[in-house]
Amino acid sequence: MNIRKKAAVTVGATALAFAGVLGTAGQSFAGSNGQQLKFADARGDTYSILVVGKNQNGVEVSKCFYTPNQVTYISGYWWKGNIEYLGWSGDSCTGSTRGHYTAYVPTSQPNSDWYTITNG
Repeated sequence: MNIRKKAAVTVGATALAFAGVLGTAGQSFAGSNGQQLKFADARGDTYSILVVGKNQNGVEVSKCFYTPNQVTYISGYWWKGNIEYLGWSGDSCTGSTRGHYTAYVPTSQPNSDWYTITNG
């Protein structure tokens, strides 16, 4: 193989490798206009939370979520900006309240679509 062919092959391989890196950058996480919530139950007695805040479209949403685990991923809803959440002792936001909390959910964050909120 002559020097021109070697150079062309090297340049072509480098371009493909670089294009592959560019093609994957930023595609790992979709949350660029809101985040999904991950609720960490530090108290250990909160089985649902009522979340009130704005979704990715800026529309006010109020929704109750069942939180049976110490850490519960709340998927399918995207939040941004200031939110409030109220903990409950029963599922479906029933029973005794377990505290009122606020958080600021960023529109995006590096390496994750999940923003952690807690009651501790």
